[in-house]
Amino acid sequence: MVQLAPTVSGHAHSETTTTSANGAAERSSVALATRTTGQILDVLSGRRPLHHIRHWLSGPVSGLLATMLRSGKTTTARYRLRTVHTCPITAHTVEACAVITDNERVRALTMRLEQHETQWSCTLLALL
Repeated sequence: MVQLAPTVSGHAHSETTTTSANGAAERSSVALATRTTGQILDVLSGRRPLHHIRHWLSGPVSGLLATMLRSGKTTTARYRLRTVHTCPITAHTVEACAVITDNERVRALTMRLEQHETQWSCTLLALL
């Protein structure tokens, strides 16, 4: 299970109001996306090595993060999580957008999370 690192701060909330059963699923998807975003931001800011979260990432996402780290631009930024918005596509797929700030501007981190058996993984990622 992906865990939120204590160094990431911010508030997560959902964009939609749903019924009780759907509300629980929505809160769960927000929690999943928030934890995943926190781990990714820790890697991008240099607080956590990539291999700590590699098993929660698809090969292409892991490669993208490795490339971003090699560029050296990400580790100098201080990322802060502002909000997380999710859209559960199916019971096993969630798309999310996290609004984050770095040293200079507000950015979006978009991702697709998919569940395979009991394990969730990030299969698509974009830092906009």
